[in-house]
This record gives sequence, C-alpha cells and structure tokens, in this order.
Amino acid sequence: MEEAFIEKFNFYIARGERLLEEKRYGEAFDAFLDALKTLGALVVYRETGMLVPAEKLEGFLGKYPELEEALKRFSSLPGSEETARSLRKELEELKGMMILPSSER
Repeated sequence: MEEAFIEKFNFYIARGERLLEEKRYGEAFDAFLDALKTLGALVVYRETGMLVPAEKLEGFLGKYPELEEALKRFSSLPGSEETARSLRKELEELKGMMILPSSER
C-alpha cells in the first residue's frame, strides 16, 4: 500500500512540474496540492494503518505539525504561479517524511 502512495505522490509531482513548464499555474498548484494530500495520507497510513480521506487528514496529523500547517495554509489559497512555486518548494522540504524508516516515525 505504501508503494501506491509513493507512486501517486511522484505522479502528482511530475504532473505539477510539467504544468509549471506549460505555464498552467492553477493546474500545477492543484497537482502539487494533491501531492501534499497524498503525503498526508501516507503519513497517517504509516502511523495508524488507516486510510483517511484528504478532507479528514487534519485530525490525524498532530505528530507532524509542519505537514498539518502546510495543508491548512495551502488548502485555502488560490492557484497562481506564486502559490504553485511556493507549494512545490514546501513539498521538497516535506517529502523526506516519505522515506523515514518505521522506527523513526
């Protein structure tokens, strides 16, 4: 199951990158936001073994305040070049959560 989350995350990142290159900033932002939600779902799955819908992630991310804050902040923003690039940068910083061994979670 974790592999599926990681594949989905990478798909959304690649899609967002392609859309940024095409200057389709709103769609790129949406793809990066989907990647952020996928990362949140992965972290929750690893922690609890539960599959949690994106709209309910906030209640499960207490151990990951950076991720919870990013979800809150970016979910309320409109898609623009600035927000897409900012979210892309945030994802680079947060994606290290995906590769933590089980003992470090």
